[in-house]
Amino acid sequence: MNRSTITRYLTRTFLVRVLSVLFALSALLQLLDLLDAASTVLERGLGGGGLVYYTMIRLPMVMERVVPLAVLIGSLSTLWTFASTNEIVAMRSVGMTPYQIMGALLPAALVISIAHFIMADQVAPRCERAFVSWWTATELPSEKKDDDPVKPVWFRLGDHVVRIASISDDGKHIEGVEMVTRDADGKATGLMSAVSGDHGPDGWQLSGVVQTEIGEPLRVTQSDKARWDVDLSPNNMIDLRKPPENIPFNRLLRIVRGNWAGGESPTYYATRLHSTYAAPLASLVMLLLAAPVAHGMRRRGGAMGSLALGTVIGLIFLLSSGILSSMGQAGALPPVMAVWSPLILFAAIGGAIMVYVEG
Repeated sequence: MNRSTITRYLTRTFLVRVLSVLFALSALLQLLDLLDAASTVLERGLGGGGLVYYTMIRLPMVMERVVPLAVLIGSLSTLWTFASTNEIVAMRSVGMTPYQIMGALLPAALVISIAHFIMADQVAPRCERAFVSWWTATELPSEKKDDDPVKPVWFRLGDHVVRIASISDDGKHIEGVEMVTRDADGKATGLMSAVSGDHGPDGWQLSGVVQTEIGEPLRVTQSDKARWDVDLSPNNMIDLRKPPENIPFNRLLRIVRGNWAGGESPTYYATRLHSTYAAPLASLVMLLLAAPVAHGMRRRGGAMGSLALGTVIGLIFLLSSGILSSMGQAGALPPVMAVWSPLILFAAIGGAIMVYVEG
């Protein structure tokens, strides 16, 4: 048996195991979510078709979150099976080292990482936008809470701070606009307020505008109509009104550069941007953490012990990544440290264990 045949066999087995675990975990989580929402879907008169659409539109958002865990379980399952059936011994008998065996699985892991990035960056945000639009359009009058006060929207627009009392569903009409203009040092230089605003072919037109220039003396000017020269599209307004959970990479980049308004702090979006780069690489770390199952560790406590060790370390990696990422979004840690430190640390741990086992 030549090495190319072994590589194809390893790749095929690895991909089948990972995809099987991915669909199983996603189906379980989606089933739990559907059990919670099924009564609402049926009360809205959407029937069985509504249940199917609900499941399909939310499935990519669920799958995107469980990819690293699926890679961990699939890798452990694949390598443990090879070790327990002595297929690893057969591979080593033809001259393949453990590092070459893991290298044979690396291209498949890279394909999964690329697919994970595409799903998180393109598929999940589009599905979330479609789901929110569909869920809002089918909402029953009895489900709307008219007595709840409408919360104003605060966001940054370049160096300025903006407050909008309410935004329409289509993002083309706003009310209660206030904008504090600031200089490069963060010092307030003026205040602009307007009763309402509408978006048209020429951009935003404000009504009932009052502009105040802070200085000596204080200057106040009023006008019935005024053009608001800002780069705020209706889609941007919709995102501000209902912030999406899944944000595409290009939009995160625009927010960080100040070309798209966001309602969170700059550190929040900077952390999310770094996570976009780092999240797909988690699959490679999971594969590395599973590597000791295939060799060496069976002589030091049995295959089950190495399987449990890989599972525990992988779960700790996911937990620490989530905690540090939350700290980065809150500004407690620099975004680079919050996102990349667990990835680098656990990659080093996996590599050190692998070297020690072979040592």
